[in-house]
Amino acid sequence: MTLASRLSRRGFLTGSAAAIAVSGLGLDAGVAGASTPLGARDALGGLTGASDVDPTLLPSAAALEREVRTMVRLGPRLPGTSAHNTFVDRLAAGFRGAGLQVTRDTHHFERWLAEDFALEVLAGPRAGAVDVASYYTYSGQTPPEGVVGGLAYLGPVPALGVTGNLTDSQTIAESISDLAANLPDAVRGLIAAVPGGVAGKIVVMDAVVPPLPLGALYPALTYMHDPNRTMSPAHDFKRMFTTLITLPVLQPFKEAGAAGVVFILDASPDNARGQYTPFIHGYQDLPALLVDRVAGAGLRAAAAEASPARLTLNASRTPDVPSDSLVAVLPGSGPNADEVVIVHTHTDGQNAFEENAGIAQVALARYFARRKLNRTLVFSGVTGHFAAELPETHGFIHDHPDLVDRAVANLTLEHFGATEWLDNARGYYSTGLAEPAEIFHSLTSIAATGIDSLRAVNLRRTLLLRPIGTFFFGVGAGLHAAGIPSLAYISAPNYLLALDGRDGHLDKFDADRMRQETIWAADVLHRIDQVDAAVLRAGDSALYDSLPLPAFPPEGLG
Repeated sequence: MTLASRLSRRGFLTGSAAAIAVSGLGLDAGVAGASTPLGARDALGGLTGASDVDPTLLPSAAALEREVRTMVRLGPRLPGTSAHNTFVDRLAAGFRGAGLQVTRDTHHFERWLAEDFALEVLAGPRAGAVDVASYYTYSGQTPPEGVVGGLAYLGPVPALGVTGNLTDSQTIAESISDLAANLPDAVRGLIAAVPGGVAGKIVVMDAVVPPLPLGALYPALTYMHDPNRTMSPAHDFKRMFTTLITLPVLQPFKEAGAAGVVFILDASPDNARGQYTPFIHGYQDLPALLVDRVAGAGLRAAAAEASPARLTLNASRTPDVPSDSLVAVLPGSGPNADEVVIVHTHTDGQNAFEENAGIAQVALARYFARRKLNRTLVFSGVTGHFAAELPETHGFIHDHPDLVDRAVANLTLEHFGATEWLDNARGYYSTGLAEPAEIFHSLTSIAATGIDSLRAVNLRRTLLLRPIGTFFFGVGAGLHAAGIPSLAYISAPNYLLALDGRDGHLDKFDADRMRQETIWAADVLHRIDQVDAAVLRAGDSALYDSLPLPAFPPEGLG
């Protein structure tokens, strides 16, 4: 499987599941915002068309926050756990309560769950426990007593960077694919250079978290909505999700006979803690851990002193575990009711953000049950984003070819209510702003609905992006690849993948932002419903020849 396909199906511990009754999502519309149509000034200063959304029919920010908190109390909702099963049941009850027909598609996989993990330097001046941030997902397992070996430092993971035209998204996409193809051999070269090899040793490497600026996305940029000018090409976009690409697979270490691997993340302790990465790979049969840059400095020194260490990663492997995807159908009421618009997300996740869009889906289902569209809405919530053996979006495509064949558009929603936290020389801190949101779009006129809606709803700090070569980030990538005109909303904050046993990172959640994102989604669906299917499918030449896109960046915005 290529890196493009792995990332396309994967993106940008059990809890007290039984404590929460499966009674459906209790989202009330509340009184939040005026009942008059929404309107706003866009980034260029012009008044846009008004939104057709009635915000009084959507949940208040307080109601959305209650549901997110209820979800977080379940604990991490990794696939096949009781917490995830309870959340899926709750979503299904919410859809049924809105009057939708709900079906469940059950898939089976071998579940891997880490139970406890530790690292201890056994001798030398740095003997003692090492502060471990997390574990490499689906890496491996040790006996209860762990494995012992000498520490062997290999240096940094090779940084195979982008070469060629940095303003060309195809070049960037090819460089990402080359990185995936060449990184294992580059690691093998480092291993081969170790005197005596690494057999029986615990290998230590510095992992790369690329210090990206926001401008790295600009080659794919179609439109930015940032009327307050809070973003620029130089804006800090160093994010932990990039470890999905830069953390190497473990096969080269296993081939060389290593007892285990420890990767040092270029991240502060608070940011590194609990990172659930890189989840795009299957089981690799070699235990591996992650530490932060502070613990890593001591570990490098211990390796230089040839100290022995004990690595422990106790984990369970359970075969044939069932996990359900949801499909909820709201029939259209117009002459185009046989046409389908898909509203897509995944349901598994670790915290308040991964993945909360199912809550927004239920709110949208209740809204459109009262304000019927011409077309049929299909709400898809797939399992398996965090289990490589599960088919995720491709499972929906395989299980529902009739819906896919009738689909004229897809709106994928992920990670609502995120705020921006940076990790740099100043520390790990909040900027007080929303996390920049990326909306990938197919190269059809569906992009116009995205631009119009961002202006009308005034959803700020958003970037509308073309596919980066074959990369279309988010769980809706498979639907885009299937030829369905798509918009995929995704944010990727530093803490997105992080497990947090305290409160699921609720301290970083912005309920007002989630409500506005939900209003935006409703507005997009209203607009898509008014566009002829043939127009939605029109290719990029039709889009750029006819659509009056603003010049970008507008003067003074960049």
